[in-house]
Amino acid sequence: MGVTASGGAPVTITITGITQDESVDGPGAGQTCPDAVGVGTAVALIRAERSGSGDGRVYHVSFLADDGHGGQCVGTVTVCAPLQRTDPGCVDEGNLFDSTSPTCGGLCGDVCNVTGTLESAFCLDEILPAAVDRRIGSARKALQRAARTRSEARANRLIARAARLAGVASRLAVKAETTGAISSPCAQSVAGALGDVEALAKQLLKGRP
Repeated sequence: MGVTASGGAPVTITITGITQDESVDGPGAGQTCPDAVGVGTAVALIRAERSGSGDGRVYHVSFLADDGHGGQCVGTVTVCAPLQRTDPGCVDEGNLFDSTSPTCGGLCGDVCNVTGTLESAFCLDEILPAAVDRRIGSARKALQRAARTRSEARANRLIARAARLAGVASRLAVKAETTGAISSPCAQSVAGALGDVEALAKQLLKGRP
């Protein structure tokens, strides 16, 4: 973000909010939500998505910068998700909608809320073991298929599969910490996110026919 402190002191960035100028699950936007995660952390993850009938989506990422010695400032950066790759510009309509909204309506519904939680299972500057990454990818595919299918029975099977994969990946992440493959903070973050995915998926299944 280009934030610096006087004297070259290190600066800690904390994401305080992410908004956008298009509805989270409006027409032509893919009906997936949330569209961003990362509030309270140092990294904002936003979905490369925009309305097919709009003028490009603009995300507003707000942050707090702290030098650890009492010096703080706040700021906001914008990120454009263009309508067309050949036209990289966006028209900013303002920070109208909360990108991190956990409630999604329409075709995707609660399944995409679970997917949004799954997207937070990563580590900055660390590569997850292949076994963990592979199961996260498989869980993501299962949830995407569950969101698209019209069969309740198939959707339930896919959601259950995603829950199992998340549980296995969570345990593998913890094991990877003991072998030194990933750091303790990374393992705790990933295992926690995957545990949430497993719990949310199981909770979702209880409420489905």
